[in-house]
Amino acid sequence: MKPVDFFKQFFKEKVDFYALLTEQGETTLAGMVALKDWIEAGAEGRCQTVRDYEHKADEQKLDLLEKITATLVTPLDREDIYDLSDRLDGVINGAKATARQIEALGYIPRDETLSKMAAVLVNGTDDIVKAIKSLESDLKTASDIAYKMKKKERKLETLYREAMHELIQGEDYKHIIRSMDVYRTMLDTAQKIELVGKTILHMLIKIR
Repeated sequence: MKPVDFFKQFFKEKVDFYALLTEQGETTLAGMVALKDWIEAGAEGRCQTVRDYEHKADEQKLDLLEKITATLVTPLDREDIYDLSDRLDGVINGAKATARQIEALGYIPRDETLSKMAAVLVNGTDDIVKAIKSLESDLKTASDIAYKMKKKERKLETLYREAMHELIQGEDYKHIIRSMDVYRTMLDTAQKIELVGKTILHMLIKIR
């Protein structure tokens, strides 16, 4: 009985893990764009769109995990595939956490700082999708893009420091505290994007 099951699993249709990772990455990007659009519109009300994309990404991650478990041969190390999916999940969770923080604090942006930070996060997440799409056929491009993700984290960190410097010049302490909490959440999300880049670079070391 076992040999039959083995051969059935070996010869069944192959799973395109590159496509699954790309789909999860694109959902994550869509969620980040939704966060940016909401912030630029004034961050009023509940940002349900980001939550919807986060739920969709969770389902994609679960589907990928089930396929890793059920597939005998994978194009990449199965642990690396899972790690990349898990790191992607961290990015979309960061977008949701930012939205929830803004909602909970009743935070209304008074300048362009939050919008600039959101733009960096969108660009960084777009880099993730491009890097994943290059994993199968263009490893050099994947590597170059993964290295760029570190620059996105540094750029957001620079915006964060500048924003904090401006904040402490003010006297509205409630606004200062609210702003600090939201800025920190966005900085944490940028660090999660950087972690995806490191994960991709780690995978490339094994492939090459």
